[in-house]
Amino acid sequence: MIKKSILSLWITLSAIQIHAQPEADAWTKYMLPAEIHTMLAAYVGNFDLEITMWMTEGEKPLVIQLQSAQQMILGGRFLELSQHGEIMEMPYESRTTIGFNNAAQKFDLTSVTNTGTGMLALSGGWDPVARVAELYGQLADPGTGQPIYVRQQIRFTDENSLLIENFDRETGGTERKTIAYRLTRAD
Repeated sequence: MIKKSILSLWITLSAIQIHAQPEADAWTKYMLPAEIHTMLAAYVGNFDLEITMWMTEGEKPLVIQLQSAQQMILGGRFLELSQHGEIMEMPYESRTTIGFNNAAQKFDLTSVTNTGTGMLALSGGWDPVARVAELYGQLADPGTGQPIYVRQQIRFTDENSLLIENFDRETGGTERKTIAYRLTRAD
């Protein structure tokens, strides 16, 4: 907990020092963690993860319980979620990285799992009042090769809980909610 507090303090002081200086150049502002990175650092720790997956519309969703170990990486610039457990009696692990791009003023997310060979990359805006990031991207449908358009909302509810919801739209189809990730602090 002390390490987390020191990291948060360092990120906050760096952000205040650099972003408060009008003469600070754009590359310096881009390079260093800002206040929003301090918010991300609040999610360091161990979290219980409940994944709800709606495989087919109208059917009962599949609910899975996993663990998520979360840490700030690369000098306090990105929040990494390392998830592990079992899904349908098979080992499961994933890595998700969430960051805020100071230059673009957008959130970026990447995610990889051992359940596929593709990488999900999303990017989108931030509503600081609602504390919600809305990200967009696409991935290839393994069955057809056609794009699946993904809209993801990340709700930074409080320092002990996080809700990530995926809404997918297949080519020519309508958007539907496919996955919800509920993270609740375990430590």
